[in-house]
Parts: sequence; structure tokens; C-alpha cells
Amino acid sequence: MRRPLAMCLILTAGVLSAGCSAGEPPPPAPPGLSMAVARASHTATPLRDGRVLVVGGCVVDHCDGTAGADSELYDPATGRFAPGPPLAVPRAGHTATALAGGGVLVVGGFSGERLPPLASAEVYDPATGRFADAGAVSARRAEHTATRLQDGRVLIAGGADGTNVLAGAEIYDPASGRFTAAAALPGPRSLHGAALLADGRVLVAGGQSARGTLLDTAAIYDPASDSWAEAGRLDAPKYKLALAGLPDGGALVVGGQTADERQARLTRTERFDPRTGAFRAGPVMSEPRYKISDAVVTLTDGRVVIAGGSGVDTYAGGALRRLTTVPGPERQFPAAAALPDGRVLITGGYDDRTFLTATAVVVRP
Repeated sequence: MRRPLAMCLILTAGVLSAGCSAGEPPPPAPPGLSMAVARASHTATPLRDGRVLVVGGCVVDHCDGTAGADSELYDPATGRFAPGPPLAVPRAGHTATALAGGGVLVVGGFSGERLPPLASAEVYDPATGRFADAGAVSARRAEHTATRLQDGRVLIAGGADGTNVLAGAEIYDPASGRFTAAAALPGPRSLHGAALLADGRVLVAGGQSARGTLLDTAAIYDPASDSWAEAGRLDAPKYKLALAGLPDGGALVVGGQTADERQARLTRTERFDPRTGAFRAGPVMSEPRYKISDAVVTLTDGRVVIAGGSGVDTYAGGALRRLTTVPGPERQFPAAAALPDGRVLITGGYDDRTFLTATAVVVRP
């Protein structure tokens, strides 16, 4: 039986360590939990040893400049960030996927605000503590999704090449260290969401088919047949959303935006039912959220932690609950990662004026 939700909030040097179960002392709050570099549109990926690898991102306010070519490692045992190895090239808006063997695959992204996306990939090797070239992807690609399949391969789907939105997809096989072509999506799609379903298929939903042309469609990739099938429709065309797989085999569609304006940011969620192939209305979040592609985390017990904005919500059993308000700036394009003890690390992001933050927060759902 799941324990009742209780929260302990400790504020030390402007840092919140949130959460403790009833009757348990709160975890110690490190004095001033902060990354070395303020960043947004970065990634945060759990490693096998419990640390979290934070990679790249926008590192200049307003994302107006060269992206980050650095990484940092958060160690929950010490509550500190330490410098990680450099990337071969600066990256923001990339994807980072934990591999079954312990490495992290980093694909595409932008090296700067007004530069075309990258057609390259790197793999972090925890044994050497370095990044190594992972070969060329088939196209310049950013605003795509990367989903690890049940057999350990990674599906790279859609995105944009700087001029066009892409329908192309490819598979990275860590056994061979190579990318190979996969069946193309039913149509171009970027700034969409993707989630691995319990049956091994991958659901993608929303996004845009061209700049400003938003989608309410969804599609499912079957790795057994290397094919896509159209799925149901969302309640409205939307992008900059996130998807999370659920224990019942379905998926949760979180937030997004129906137009490029503040009032179009969504508090809504939707539930995908793989038995019917349909979406239905889900519970409402405590605040609107968008630009959350790396801010939604599914825990081992099936709960979904939703960061971004000014707080954190948790989803379980068909209900959403406000977990806490996070002191500090609003966070758009933050990155979150689950820690071994069940807590969640939330890093960086920028506010509505696109000013970056280096602050990080640890919460216990």
C-alpha cells in the first residue's frame, strides 16, 4: 500500500529540499544547491551509479549565443554538482537517453540560437568518464524525441533540420554503435511528445508539422514490424508538451500550448488507452505547463512527477496532486531526473523573460 503523502520543506541558502514521509526526518539540505552554469533546454540523465549527468543547454540569457559544450555530474550522496567531461560540440535542445549498458546517448540539438541543428551524436561512457563520437545521424535534427526500446535500441523520431519539419526516423543500436533508418512517421512532426508503452510500442502525439501548424494527431511505432500506425486524436492541436508511460499500459499527455501566446498554455492532461486507441480527458494540473520535454519523470512505482513552472505535481491512480511550490524563478525548459532513493532532481530552466537559472531543487514525492 502506498504511503500517505507528507511533505517537509527545508529552505537553506535559497534551496528547497522537499519531502519526507510521516515520522521520518527530512534529508539534509546542502548549502546552496546550484549548478556551476545557469542553463535551460539541457538534459539530466540518471546514471547506474546513482549520479545524474547534466548536459549542455542554453547557457546565455535569452538563449542568444553559443550553447553549452560542458557537462556536470550531480552526486546525491554528497548533494553537490561536479564538473563533467566536455562535449565534442555545444548542444541545446538535444536528447539524452540512458542506455542499457550504462552509457548515455546524446543526439542532435542546436549549437547556437541562429545555427542549424546538428547531424551528430555522442555517447557518454561512465567507464572512461568521457564522451565519444557515436557517428552521424541521417539528418540535422533538433526538437525530436528519443525513446529507448525494450531491446535496448533507441528510436529517434521526427524533429526539424532548421528549414523543414521531419518525418524521418532512425534507430541507434548500442551493440553495433550505428544508426540505421527506421520507417518514417505518417507525417512530419517536431516539438511533440513520445512515450514507451508497456507492450513495447512507442506513442508519439502532438507537435507541429510546419512552423505554426500544430497537430492533434498521434501515431504508434511497432518495433517488431518497423511500422507506424495512426492512433487517436488529442483534444486540440498542441505542441511543447510531454508524454509519460503509465503502469496500466497507457500514457499521460501533459500540458503543452495551443498557440504561441501565454494564454494558450495548458493545465489539461489527457489519458491514452491502448485498448481503444483513444484519448480522454485527464485531471487538471495546478498550473499551466509547457516547454517540459525533459521535466516529466516516471518513477519505478508508476507515479509521474511533473516539474516546470513554479511548482511540482504528481500523478497517480488517475489523480493529480500539487506537491510543492518551488522557491525561485519560474522554470521553462528545466530538466528533471529520478534519484535512487525516490527523490527527483530538478535543474535549471529560464523564466518568462528567458533569464536562466543555475539553481537546482530536490523533491521527494
